[in-house]
Amino acid sequence: MDKLTLLFDFDGTLADSIHLGLNIANKIAPEFGIEPLTEKQFEEVRSMSIPKALKYLKIPFYKVPKAIALALVEYRHRIHELEPYPGIDTMLCDLRKLGCELALISSNTSENVSYFIEHHSLHYFNWIEGTSGILKKHSSIRKQMKKHKLTKENVIYVGDEIRDVIAAKKCGIRVISVTWGFHTQELLSSKDPDYLVDNPSQITNIVQKLLSK
Repeated sequence: MDKLTLLFDFDGTLADSIHLGLNIANKIAPEFGIEPLTEKQFEEVRSMSIPKALKYLKIPFYKVPKAIALALVEYRHRIHELEPYPGIDTMLCDLRKLGCELALISSNTSENVSYFIEHHSLHYFNWIEGTSGILKKHSSIRKQMKKHKLTKENVIYVGDEIRDVIAAKKCGIRVISVTWGFHTQELLSSKDPDYLVDNPSQITNIVQKLLSK
């Protein structure tokens, strides 16, 4: 097999940002007239698609851009608290040793992502790109694949949400879903990703097997 390119999502996949995300969501909740979420309620939200989660939280869809803008401002103030998910550094290092090209596609700001990469010395990526919004991920993936001259057969997307699975399938590429991010294992399984993993080392194992074929 030719060289593999792995496209990584950022929040909830590389960055262990789930609990920080809950704290930020609860801080901005009063702006939208909603009560802060308990841990139990947050687990319920993790089992829902984005439209269902918004309905559950009683946030009108038109207010989503404002919510994202407020969350990103607060995120920047607290990004120093953010850590890579355990095992991510080793996994990225091992994938590079296997000859893989690594890239990062995120709907977070370039400032936040760059700070995180520098702060944790995760200098493994061939390129880092932003997306054009949380609902247009497949368009962003297609655009970056064309820009970087990637072929579908040699690309694997790695993400933590069902929209990552849906986007990858629309683009005709394989997808690895990680269970330590925003969406639960059960919800991810319902969208039938090519692979479902519980820890970063399993991603390395998948790639090793693919490269040995």
